[in-house]
Amino acid sequence: MSDKFYVTDCEGPLSINDNAYEISDYFIPEGGEFFSILSNYDDMLVEKNTEGYLAGSTLKLILPFFKAYGITEKDLIEFSEDNINMVDGAYQMISYVQNIMPCYIVSTSYNQYIKALCDKTGFNYENTYSTQLELDKYDLNNKEQDSLISIHENILFDSSFDNINHFFTKIISKMEINNLIDSVTPVGGIGKRNAILDIVEKNNYEPSNLMYSGDSITDCEALEYAKENDGISISFNGNIHSINSAAISITSTNNLILALIADIFNNKGTSGVYDFISEYNENSLETILNYSTNKEISQELLVNKASIDIITENNIEELNNQSKKIRNIVRGQKIGNLG
Repeated sequence: MSDKFYVTDCEGPLSINDNAYEISDYFIPEGGEFFSILSNYDDMLVEKNTEGYLAGSTLKLILPFFKAYGITEKDLIEFSEDNINMVDGAYQMISYVQNIMPCYIVSTSYNQYIKALCDKTGFNYENTYSTQLELDKYDLNNKEQDSLISIHENILFDSSFDNINHFFTKIISKMEINNLIDSVTPVGGIGKRNAILDIVEKNNYEPSNLMYSGDSITDCEALEYAKENDGISISFNGNIHSINSAAISITSTNNLILALIADIFNNKGTSGVYDFISEYNENSLETILNYSTNKEISQELLVNKASIDIITENNIEELNNQSKKIRNIVRGQKIGNLG
């Protein structure tokens, strides 16, 4: 087994889902729009460098409203099991990479979704980190339920930062159900970096042997960690936040390119990956045939040509526009526009 190791975000590089958004959209009236509003509020709190605030906390903020509309853990599990949608190539990519190097998922998603995805794809659940949620442990009284339903309607009417902030800091924070919010620590932002540090420490890995792929604001610290330690840091169909933090931008409707990059990294290290990218941008077809040792992967990559770019200060805007198009094609515009 190689001394290299691969850590990836789940939603984006592996699946097209945004599980929490989809649960909200299915169970809560106008839930997709409501989740998007809270996600934007979450992004603004991160961008304001709010002390102690973790990227990905939309997954905390939405929870009182899960309770208000009667969602249970059984609902989360059954919905997740029935709604796993993978990026093209992901099943083969997961199987291939797990056979050549240690592989981990570090995801902001709820653990119920990650367990369902592992059951479906054959990924080792023991090698995952996700947001732990015990939804049924907390009860909601009728008075707070009525208040939350009213707040839900108010926020849909007035989605300004100040209005949302007022409800969460002045009203919901004083409710008993706020204990549910406090019980959850999203694995996002610094939480993903901490998960990687835990993986490194437990397995005595060298940080320079890390390959990481992510696509959103919750991946920034992990992408920066891989880049700063001379590993491989990939924004895969990423938004502007991940592109700003990564070293490499890949856009593709098929993620088997990640299997090839992992194989090259495994055998030739970081410099080998950068050599591949340089040659690929000169002659992509010939380079795939020269580097790929798997005929099936080669055939897929020849049909589904990925764009692979080294990120610089001068091309960030161009790469963001390019990625936005593919991101919206792969994940849909509503999910693609989430932070």
